[in-house]
Amino acid sequence: NSKNSVVEIMKSDSQVIKLLIICSALGAVFGAIVGFAASRYISPSSNELISSFYSSEHAASVLYRGEAFPEVVPGQAVVILGGPDSANDTTPKILSELEALRECLDAGIPCLGICLGLQLLVKAAGGTVFRNSVKEIGFRDAADAWYEIEKTVEGDRDPLLSGLPAISRIFQLHGETVGLTPSMKVLAKGRTCENQIVKVTERAYGIQGHVELSEKMFEDWLAADGDLQKMDRAKLRLDFQDARRELERNSELLFNNFLKISGLLR
Repeated sequence: NSKNSVVEIMKSDSQVIKLLIICSALGAVFGAIVGFAASRYISPSSNELISSFYSSEHAASVLYRGEAFPEVVPGQAVVILGGPDSANDTTPKILSELEALRECLDAGIPCLGICLGLQLLVKAAGGTVFRNSVKEIGFRDAADAWYEIEKTVEGDRDPLLSGLPAISRIFQLHGETVGLTPSMKVLAKGRTCENQIVKVTERAYGIQGHVELSEKMFEDWLAADGDLQKMDRAKLRLDFQDARRELERNSELLFNNFLKISGLLR
């Protein structure tokens, strides 16, 4: 996996960019999109994603090159995925991503951040990022209980979580968490890390857990991530298969809801 940001650009047939996906790990990107939209909605063919729930002008191709955060304009939306960095890093990459996200937020661009993406959005909007009391790794906590997120009263009313069950299992892979500003809202909470889904601004959201998890991503991370390598891989695979349908359904719901909030899906 590359530590350089990878920009994937989904284009309509008219070559108007609709959705920009920012990622810090090349191997995760393709699986992330498939995991988000679910296999029955998007079928991969070569380097294209053909989406039946998009109208024809939204049929998308995916580009695997580009390291700079692209210029974003009204009418577009941005998804920021995870990576090995910290939002507190002072590397040129993280500093430039934070600045670009501030510009997106100031312009009212719809944004959805996953894991590191959540932390970057919160920090860009004036919140803080700090070490969580425990690392959340895999599907279960130290007591062997499933990692679950529970909708708050605010979350039950928010369109991003429309159709999501009150309590959902989720895959975790993080050691940091976020401190929110008074204007931010917690839409879902967890036991060992409270701020799991956050409404950062009116059309900007962050999710701490990996709702976009696909089987390919999962296997890649089992092979590459140091924390996961210390765990029982056979048990992790059993947990993945046990939770897979729930994860796919929830990722489909959340991504479709975000597309509707963004005005890209009607």
